Amino acid sequence: MATIKDVAKAAGVSFKTVSRVVNGEKRVGPEARERVNQAIRELGYKPSLAARQLAGQRSYLIGLVLLGSGISYISRMMIAMGSACRDKGYNLITATLDYHQHMASDIVSINFSARPDCVILTPPFCNDQRILEHFERANIAVVRVAAVTPGYGLTVPVNEEPCALELMRHLIGLGHKRIGMIAPPLPLRASEARLVAYRKAVAEAGLEEDPALVIRGDFSFAAGVSATTSLLALPQRPTAIFASGDEMAAGVLAEAARLGYRVPDDLAVAGFDDSPIARMVFPPITTVHQPVRDIARAAVEAAINPDFKPQPFDYKLIIRGSTDGSRQHCLEPYPF
Repeated sequence: MATIKDVAKAAGVSFKTVSRVVNGEKRVGPEARERVNQAIRELGYKPSLAARQLAGQRSYLIGLVLLGSGISYISRMMIAMGSACRDKGYNLITATLDYHQHMASDIVSINFSARPDCVILTPPFCNDQRILEHFERANIAVVRVAAVTPGYGLTVPVNEEPCALELMRHLIGLGHKRIGMIAPPLPLRASEARLVAYRKAVAEAGLEEDPALVIRGDFSFAAGVSATTSLLALPQRPTAIFASGDEMAAGVLAEAARLGYRVPDDLAVAGFDDSPIARMVFPPITTVHQPVRDIARAAVEAAINPDFKPQPFDYKLIIRGSTDGSRQHCLEPYPF
């Protein structure tokens, strides 16, 4: 196993210079820094976390507050952030917070196993003022993924409206005039852009906006089932349903099948996220691919480097059998 002295010898520098590069200090010239990084890559050097903690003022730990539910987005984000932290020489530690218990309590209770250098907050916690104040009082830096409200910390912004609008235009282009929408649970989230896009597309096509066609759901499979039951019971039922999350879209598929509707012949179904479940059901779900890995890497970079400026993320419409009628399974592995 390579040591710091091996790296120093290969790079032609002192071991103190290697230590400065590993610890992210700026007192190293660009040429020497590149030689050290190249030697680290070639030798596969892995610095000891304990040694790095002793050498500097950082813990090299990044915290992530997890929503205490089974939403696929959260687990995918955790896996992607763990990978991004490892690539940067950091460790990811997590704390789970039940949203409903948190909202019912006067106390913010978030407990990490050690004090992190920075905490990453994803929706809905990134917009929670009490949580932001909790970390500000503790003097712990915060990175807020997809935050839409002002407050403490750095924000990694997302813009979901253009691709949600493209998805709606796809449904309208197929001839659908009554489109149901299972909207996000709360307006003050970045995901509300999906409902904004729905309304914009309806207006753009000159269609009548019927409030009965919009039902909010909590991103769960059960919410998709419940909303579908209500939407298909309308006197003028929708011929397509856009669910703002893939797990809800899977619930739409299941309930449509139970009620005897064929997808997409009788009812087209679309989701958002491109989560694994969208590929596993049949027909596979037309959806918007959310670049979770890129968002996670940007959040980790912002946690390490406060001057980091994330670039716009690349969302992509994925058309599958739930809207275009193709009779094929989606067998591609999920791109973590």
